[in-house]
Amino acid sequence: MKIVIATEAYYPLIDGGAVAEHHLALELAKRNHQVHILAPSLGYFDGTEHDEGTTIHRLWSWPLPFLKNDHRAAWRPKAKIDKILDSLKPDVVHIHNFFPIGRSALLWCKKNNVPVVATNHWLPENMTTFIAKFRILNTMQWLIDWNWRQISLFHNQCQFVTSPTQTAVDLMVKNGLTVPHKPVSNGVELDRFNPQNEASALKARFNLPNRPTALYAGRLSGEKNVDVLIKAIPEILKVCDAHFVIGGSGREKPALIELAKTLGVSDHVTFPGFLNDDEFPLLYRCADVFVIPSICELQSITTLEAMASGLPVLAANKYALPELCHHGQNGYLFEAQDHATLATQLIELFQNPVRRHTMGQESLTIVARHSLPETISHYESIYHQIIG
Repeated sequence: MKIVIATEAYYPLIDGGAVAEHHLALELAKRNHQVHILAPSLGYFDGTEHDEGTTIHRLWSWPLPFLKNDHRAAWRPKAKIDKILDSLKPDVVHIHNFFPIGRSALLWCKKNNVPVVATNHWLPENMTTFIAKFRILNTMQWLIDWNWRQISLFHNQCQFVTSPTQTAVDLMVKNGLTVPHKPVSNGVELDRFNPQNEASALKARFNLPNRPTALYAGRLSGEKNVDVLIKAIPEILKVCDAHFVIGGSGREKPALIELAKTLGVSDHVTFPGFLNDDEFPLLYRCADVFVIPSICELQSITTLEAMASGLPVLAANKYALPELCHHGQNGYLFEAQDHATLATQLIELFQNPVRRHTMGQESLTIVARHSLPETISHYESIYHQIIG
């Protein structure tokens, strides 16, 4: 098939949707499909790139306000997209968000009777809490409702809609989705993320102590609530000598470093920053427990990666995280913002290596259903179904 992926967030951007779309594109190309991606440029220019059998059509873009260069939006892309799609004549277009690129691609498809699959990676909260001090916007129900109306209006114009979890799909149906739909996991590369990864060299590089260690990995932005983990540390250190690794980069990193200093726990926290593709899978094997305090997950790729690495998971009891963290089986759930309960749970696992191991083994069982090849096969089946 000739497949076009249309998105406003794509590699090398690091967020869940961008990572999932990059994996999808590369794996489809490995299966001999012709894959083209419509995505914002990394600056004020148009251009074409080639990436492991895929072609990326970069469109002139500008940085979104308040988000520095983390996310960019294409500027009036419709005429350029029309020209690209007229030339490509795709069999199917797969849209991953409803911003200018996605909207322009949908208009072209409706005009030219090309079937559209759309995947929703967005929660309204994701749109208002990239910056921690803007969390107050989540109390404005009218804004949440307006965002959901835009999501539903867009996706109901497509032939088929997916989202990474049943929770995510149910939210869309509750808010007005009517077209055919199903959950399709983002998937995880089980060959890259596994308990056999050897991390001793990485531990030595970052001078990580030989103590029970908790890890957060991912974007350091407001909706991830990483401050909840740091606030739990003082209580934990009263009971056990532990260490904490906060991997990743983002706008909240300076504030998180300052919070650790204010609480007097800096010596027990390592911020390794951004790691390359070869090193990143090893980061999970530097830890004994994975913590995900985020309030806005429609799945969480880093949680999948941690589970594939054999770690128990402590997760906020919010949105789709309970689909991965089964309370009392492969970890524990805590209520969002409840750093006291998180501290108690971490102390329990730090002090009980047998339970950590048992829960880590259960993580491996659960994550086996989320292999990336299975995800790609699901999408191939959907494409064939709507092409007819």
